[in-house]
Amino acid sequence: MPQMAPMFWTLLMVLFTVVFLMFMVKLYFYLSAQFFQISEEQAKKLSNQWPW
Repeated sequence: MPQMAPMFWTLLMVLFTVVFLMFMVKLYFYLSAQFFQISEEQAKKLSNQWPW
C-alpha cells in the first residue's frame, strides 16, 4: 500500500513537532523558574547590601 507512506511520514513529522514543542515549553518554564529563583536570591543580597 504505497499510499500509506505519505500519511506515515506526516504523522511522524507531527509527532516529532509535538514532542519538540513540549520539550521547548518545559525547558522555557524550567529556565524561567530557575531565573526567578536566582533573581529572588539576588534581590535578598541586594537588599542586604543597599538598605534603602
